[in-house]
Amino acid sequence: MRKPIDEPMFYSYPGMVAVVTSRHKGMQNVMASGWHTYIGSSPGIYGISLRKETYSYELIEQSGVFGVHFLPGHHSEWIQAAGTFSGRDTDKFSKFGITYEEGIKVNVPILTEAYFAYECKVIDITTYGDHEWIAGEVLQRYQDPEYFLENGMVNLDKLQIPMYVGRSSYRILDGSAEEKVHPFYL
Repeated sequence: MRKPIDEPMFYSYPGMVAVVTSRHKGMQNVMASGWHTYIGSSPGIYGISLRKETYSYELIEQSGVFGVHFLPGHHSEWIQAAGTFSGRDTDKFSKFGITYEEGIKVNVPILTEAYFAYECKVIDITTYGDHEWIAGEVLQRYQDPEYFLENGMVNLDKLQIPMYVGRSSYRILDGSAEEKVHPFYL
């Protein structure tokens, strides 16, 4: 049974973790962001939440651009590594074999293994508590059509999506998960 608690506990998992790339003056980084969302459609706007002291925040603030990527389940180790190590101390691209191509519209690495990705230009940075909310206009999208159905939904028979459950643990969402369709008609 649900009961009131006094502990400063926050709950938002399981959830998808976005992998964020950044670059400025030849320095680049890749990091994981558990707090992110699409927040506008005309124009497309995507938001990510980062701590101000992260290397990625520094690169994004200076360059004004960032990339957002979604990786298949077999790359959950990349996601965890991107969120565990600091780019100030470690070239995560080299250390973990994370491959990328150059962005088309902005100067950021675009991960070759991502099944979906965005290139974004920063339009606003706002402080909320101990995190910075970075909103970016989506200038370019990437999609691996192999993993999508004609209706635009992901094909879970082909794609395994890593869902972060906390404490460095992931569960995999795939075609074996039960689907419930709720067609409400008025």
